[in-house]
Amino acid sequence: MGKRFGLVIGLLVVIISMLVLFDRFAGEKRSEANKEAQSLITNEELSLARLKDKLLEKYVGIDVKTTEEKELVIQVVGGEDYFQSIKKDMESIAKNALKTSPLKDYPIVFERWEFTSLLDNNKIMGDDMNLLMEDLIAGLEAFDVYEYLVIENRTTITIQTTIKGATHEALELALRMEEAIKKIVQAKASQNASYVINILNAQREKIN
Repeated sequence: MGKRFGLVIGLLVVIISMLVLFDRFAGEKRSEANKEAQSLITNEELSLARLKDKLLEKYVGIDVKTTEEKELVIQVVGGEDYFQSIKKDMESIAKNALKTSPLKDYPIVFERWEFTSLLDNNKIMGDDMNLLMEDLIAGLEAFDVYEYLVIENRTTITIQTTIKGATHEALELALRMEEAIKKIVQAKASQNASYVINILNAQREKIN
């Protein structure tokens, strides 16, 4: 009887231990899934945004993208002479900005458009959008926590910051950044423009 009772107790201990381990494993998986769901922009998009920020510090009429062939495309609006004169410098900026990013091994391809191409929204974001991005970047640089800016489809502005967590102080700072963005958009964007604004903390969680 005693042996049988001890065997039952032993089996219960093993089963409970297995359930605890399974629950812990499932919890970790759920946590990873939640983090993935909360991440609004990928590492590739962050790298592209960072590169665009760097290029816009020196040049205007610039856009960047990647292709299915894993190429990094830098798009430049301007004449042929101007285009040829800045390609080498832009390539150097790109390599330095992306040397630790997922795009570091992508070959760099340049595309040039005439200024008339600004009228074709299927080809380029447009001069108005580039100017808006420059104004937003200039305004956000007043905040020490600002990292990157992404404008998607002329409808969504996503700001990556170094804010840690989602505390009351983090929320207040995010709301101040949001208000600063709204003022710039109201002053610089067209009257019909309407944007969704996302402020992300260091964990890429929306906090505004």
